[in-house]
Amino acid sequence: MSSLNEQRSPHRFSSTKAFIKRWPHHLVEPLVLFSIVAFMMLLVVWGSTYFLVNKERVAIERQAELSVGEITDTYEARVVRALREIDTALKLVRFTANNTGHANVLNALNEQRLLPPALLFTISLVDAQGMVVESTDSELLGLRLRPPLQATQEGDYLAVGEAQTEQEKQLTFTRPLLPGQAPMQEIGSGWVVIAIDANYFVSSYEARSLGQQGMLALVGEDGIVRVRRTGESINSGELMELAAWQSSTLDAVSVPFLTHWEGVERYTLVRKLYDFPLSIVVGLSAQEQLAEAQLLVQKYWQRAAWTSALLLMILVILGRLSWQLQRERQRVMDERVLHAQQVEHLAFHDTLTDLPNRAFLSHLVSQEVVLCGRHGESFALLFLDLDRFKLINDSLGHAVGDYLLQEAAKRLTGAVRESDVVARLGGDEFIILLRKVSRTEQIVPIANELLSSMRQPFILAGQECHISVSIGVSLFPADGLDEQSLMKNADVAMYQAKQAGKNNVHFCSIALS
Repeated sequence: MSSLNEQRSPHRFSSTKAFIKRWPHHLVEPLVLFSIVAFMMLLVVWGSTYFLVNKERVAIERQAELSVGEITDTYEARVVRALREIDTALKLVRFTANNTGHANVLNALNEQRLLPPALLFTISLVDAQGMVVESTDSELLGLRLRPPLQATQEGDYLAVGEAQTEQEKQLTFTRPLLPGQAPMQEIGSGWVVIAIDANYFVSSYEARSLGQQGMLALVGEDGIVRVRRTGESINSGELMELAAWQSSTLDAVSVPFLTHWEGVERYTLVRKLYDFPLSIVVGLSAQEQLAEAQLLVQKYWQRAAWTSALLLMILVILGRLSWQLQRERQRVMDERVLHAQQVEHLAFHDTLTDLPNRAFLSHLVSQEVVLCGRHGESFALLFLDLDRFKLINDSLGHAVGDYLLQEAAKRLTGAVRESDVVARLGGDEFIILLRKVSRTEQIVPIANELLSSMRQPFILAGQECHISVSIGVSLFPADGLDEQSLMKNADVAMYQAKQAGKNNVHFCSIALS
């Protein structure tokens, strides 16, 4: 069943349009205005903080990149100086071995103090079969060493290899003796080897500048790490893909880049060493470099948070005062709206049964006439009159009669469909609007349900009472083309039903009857 809560009255059609016209005025209401101001101020505070934090972060990152460059320059100079000293010693020993007839080349050079200190460097002469024939370390004499990977190459070259002793890991630097130039036939086309502790090349690691997650590394042309140090940890043998940087020109400007070796993000710089088959790698931990900035960043965020809290506190106080004023205004407006709704409801509803009254029914029927006429559809009006109501009302009192009308309205409402409308005309007369019906077969079941619901006994003033209902039916467009004709014909049909013995249904249309 439809009521005014579900059906729009003519006075409500303009409510949406009116709201659209009024909504800009809501922007200047205090509560909305304070919210907008608060949002804008917070946006300024946090936007400025974000700008400062980002600026500080960029400055720290730039400083980290500069630090990587400075450390790389220093490390490169130190490594190149050591490599040149080693290579000079190799060439000196080879020159002496190739151009003198001495059998003890190393002893002769050592007596002249032309060799690097034996505490750091071990120099050996190896024959073509890999046998150590001379060495500054007597324990190596007679041992067989693996030839360098470049041993099959022709001409002069510097080879960098690895050796493992019981105490330490060593790097070996080798140059060939160039066969055909050596008067020492027992050596022949052998080579000169200098071995040095691998840790020597990363001994310049300083935690003050590199931190605990920084990195110094010496990498061969094959990408294999000869030695790498991170904090107190020293490793070797890992693979680093440096082909992209090794293939770059020597004049190219090195720019630090971010890497994630061992799961640590670092600002890294790779530099190929001129005239040596090695590259150096220097890295600074991004987390450690940004640690100092984090303290300053944290202060910025804390200041922003305190400023926001103070700002919100002030705005909350002002907003609360404004809200209280707004609430009082809203309460007055709500009372006015509620009163208007109550007046509107009373104007279109029966005060006793809360069903649509004659005025509202007239509007609905007129509307249905237009819609059905436009779409070629039909509807029916059922005019109902309660039998024996006057007797009960006079004998048991008006209060009992009113209660009976209320209960009858509930039963009628429950007997029809959701799309139908039950209205009260006054007294014991009701009208039911049945939508989308065109044949008697569609109306009869509903009418029978109405008759059956009224035949059930009512408990009135503690006693069981029985009533019935007489129903007259008019159908659009067969029994009328307007509200007045349909109402009149349904009323006539209802009186014919009463004359036929009450408690029955009579159709106005002769064709349908």
